[in-house]
Amino acid sequence: MTGGKRMRRKKRQVTDFETIKQMVEDSQVLRIAMNGEEYPYVVPVNFGYEWIEEELILYVHGASEGKKVSMIEKNPKVAVEMDGNHQLIKGSRNAASYSYAYQSLIGFGKAEVVEDLEAKRHALHILMAHAAKGAPFDEIPEKMLQRTGVIKIVVASYTMKENLHPDKQ
Repeated sequence: MTGGKRMRRKKRQVTDFETIKQMVEDSQVLRIAMNGEEYPYVVPVNFGYEWIEEELILYVHGASEGKKVSMIEKNPKVAVEMDGNHQLIKGSRNAASYSYAYQSLIGFGKAEVVEDLEAKRHALHILMAHAAKGAPFDEIPEKMLQRTGVIKIVVASYTMKENLHPDKQ
């Protein structure tokens, strides 16, 4: 499912699907960029996810109305970003010899506000399974489902890059 524009630093591109899946699993914060009226709007959120083959589907929750929801209703196209494994790579006394280790995934897709209660329940179970790995939780009451806003993002394309720390190669 990777695709899109050519990557400038090809040597940092990750194409191994298992590595991509592990990076998503290890991430807890997703940044969503939406099209604002005057400026782009970026918001960090906790998320849940599922893979359908190599297609990445993300779920976020929050208020059933507000800035994110109204922006998505006006224009469902979004960009997403997650990153991790940050660590300074020390160099010599020359600043140019320093670098930074990281992993990042950037994707593009369409967001939609989920209205169906069973689809919301499914999304919230996925979100809890990712955010609170292994923690038990009670069934979600229908009144709570009705009040909770859920956004589903189907990621149409994504790319992953990494710069591994020399100690982890």
